Amino acid sequence: MKEKIFALLCALSLLAGCAAAEHTKEASSDSVPETEASDDSEASDDPQTAGDTAAFRELFEIKAEGIDYLDVSGIRIPEGITISLVGKDASSGYWKQVHAGAQQAADDINAALGYTGDAKAELIYDASETGDVAEQIDIIDQMLDKNPDALIIGFVDVNSGKTQLELAESNGVPVFSVDSTIENSLIVSSSQTDNYRAGAEAARRLAELMGGSGQAALLVHSSETETGIERERGFREELEQNYPDIEIVSAAYQNQDERSVDDIVAAVFYEYPELKAYQAMNEETTEALISAIEMYGPEDRTILTAGFDASSAEMKDIEDGKLAGVIAQNPYGMGYAAAVSAFREIAGMDNADLIDTGYLWITAGNLGEPAAQQLIYK
Repeated sequence: MKEKIFALLCALSLLAGCAAAEHTKEASSDSVPETEASDDSEASDDPQTAGDTAAFRELFEIKAEGIDYLDVSGIRIPEGITISLVGKDASSGYWKQVHAGAQQAADDINAALGYTGDAKAELIYDASETGDVAEQIDIIDQMLDKNPDALIIGFVDVNSGKTQLELAESNGVPVFSVDSTIENSLIVSSSQTDNYRAGAEAARRLAELMGGSGQAALLVHSSETETGIERERGFREELEQNYPDIEIVSAAYQNQDERSVDDIVAAVFYEYPELKAYQAMNEETTEALISAIEMYGPEDRTILTAGFDASSAEMKDIEDGKLAGVIAQNPYGMGYAAAVSAFREIAGMDNADLIDTGYLWITAGNLGEPAAQQLIYK
């Protein structure tokens, strides 16, 4: 695979320490944004205001193979094109940010080309209410029935969607992935975090907090989505290679385990009373883990707890000392970059296979910094 280039502005190197730099995966840095948006969306309560692409670009940069995926200038698309975006979870603040970023890219290209009314590029968004694979497939089918000019999907399951991709190809609809992809040559481009590197970064940060030794446990959202698979793999391999005195004593998968998170965590503490640290792998597992540790964790010592993503609830847990830190992704940037890649394809322009949108390690120490504040969503 061609080498992907992604660099952040200097603000991020100060915030995140960019300790994740050297690895065998594609180059990645620390980034993440925030916005809710567009003249077609509700007003946002988040730190970044709708339509403020210029301010966003002052802090963040998303480039791959020399292409700036936060820039719509020079892209000429026909009037009245439609892009369909299928997310994972309709109620998720994270996916609202992905949607907002994509919508802002559509607003920006319409403004750049002077398109109004029926000439405007339209973004249509839908997502499963529950993150259900079958429901997502139904939504993709419905989107394809409308014959969009491009289709962007955040895949719930790594084994899903092959039939839909073949149908899209037969109808001349290019397909892009965002946040989570699948192994399929029909996908033009993927805009996402390098989840392996992010998992390895999470392991390094937690290992530092643990002093390089002790027992740790994992709570992963799913063993069937790329984000869960790659984050766990990066986390495990980093510890195996560089922190041999840290033992992962338990790994549970929220979406595949019949037990509640409370029951999972209670069982882990019962079986491993010397447990030192716990790592969660997405927003939902992080918030559920904090609640379970408060209920079932030891009363005489603190369990080092870390997570993923940047919801306002997680930030409050960091402020309250319940959460040591999180690997925050760039959902707004993902959505924007995915839409730009779709516009470029429609315009007959080159695209990178992989667009790495970065991540940022957020703790109480850098939570107030501008780049970190851009990430927080409700």
